Amino acid sequence: MSDPAPRADRREFITQMSTLAVGAGALAALAAPTEAAESEVTLQPGPPVLQNPTSSAMAVAWSVNRLATGYVEYGETPELGQRAYAPETGLNPLSSRFLQARLTGLTPGKKIYYRTVTTPITFANAYRIEQGDPIESEVYAFETPSADAAAASFAVINDTHEKLEVLKAATSQLAADPADVTVWNGDIFNDIRSDDQIVAQVLRPADAPYASTRPILFTSGNHDVRGSHARALSAALLDWPDQGALGRNFAVRQGPLALIGLDTGEDKPDAHPVFAGLANFEPYREAQGAWLAETLQRAEIASAPYLVIFCHIPLWGLPGDNPGDTLEGYASYCRQAQRAWHPHLAKAGAQLLICGHTHRFRYDAPTDERAYGQMVGGGPSLSGGTIIRGRADSKELKITATSLDGKSLGEWSISPRQG
Repeated sequence: MSDPAPRADRREFITQMSTLAVGAGALAALAAPTEAAESEVTLQPGPPVLQNPTSSAMAVAWSVNRLATGYVEYGETPELGQRAYAPETGLNPLSSRFLQARLTGLTPGKKIYYRTVTTPITFANAYRIEQGDPIESEVYAFETPSADAAAASFAVINDTHEKLEVLKAATSQLAADPADVTVWNGDIFNDIRSDDQIVAQVLRPADAPYASTRPILFTSGNHDVRGSHARALSAALLDWPDQGALGRNFAVRQGPLALIGLDTGEDKPDAHPVFAGLANFEPYREAQGAWLAETLQRAEIASAPYLVIFCHIPLWGLPGDNPGDTLEGYASYCRQAQRAWHPHLAKAGAQLLICGHTHRFRYDAPTDERAYGQMVGGGPSLSGGTIIRGRADSKELKITATSLDGKSLGEWSISPRQG
């Protein structure tokens, strides 16, 4: 394996890409249709993106390129038969960029067929609203998670940073060898400035359907909370319901696997002047610690043979690494999150923590200080980017890591939790 790029390249790369994104965002804004001209635009719904899976529910999000409403038809046969909307205060959804619906009342481990139905809407005035012809997607199918499944798998990508060649390579490899769930472990973006940017990165990455039959789980990276439009990301990467301010945390049981997602937030302290008073991540991490303590005791999580944790910034650094809680530099690991979360992970017997952020692949074996391993994914290039895969059955959890250009980075075997 060739020697990874030095760490200084990470900051230089982000600076260059952010500069390019400014120009791209300005061009997209100029090209966006005005409200008056929007009715002349042909509706082109994007492929559906499955999210927030539970044993009895699944969320679906998709993009549109003009004002439209929509719903999902679904059922346990290709004939479908049921509809799911996402109304708010009596109104069905209406958007020029994002539509969503949540399918509920599903049977664990059952195959569900579905399609999106999207209808263009033209407003002349409040009493003259015109509905166009609905567009039906193809019929897709997925299976709901089930703790009873004999085996389960996951795949992890991270730090794609809006690099088209990286997205193409990652999505094509995920499609060729799909896992039950894919975790996008942060830093999808450089920073977020527009709806078009969100669509291009998470609903139509490399303009390919990548999560229409297997769901995506999202953990937020420090670059995903940056930019004037970062607060709009939840319109496409949906918050988990009934979790309030912790809507990006997840706990999913699939077969023998319990998968937990946490949000490390920014890589500098809240008081850093670069945030201009907008950062509030320190109490957010503490609140996640309380959520984690409760979640790890849930029956379906506590009984899982394997417990894998995902967060963007590593919880453990190498000697001399920046811990992210000083005004100098930026974090190579998140010391505050480590202190808030590690005691709960240790008590629960977590076996593996998977992170990103540093743009350098590495595996830190368990130590006396922490009984779980820490694996850190690579950066935004074909040689440095990684796909980390886990496949579990009753005997072992097998972890493999490969670079996007196909080089093996190693294999590891994890035994089931005791107790």
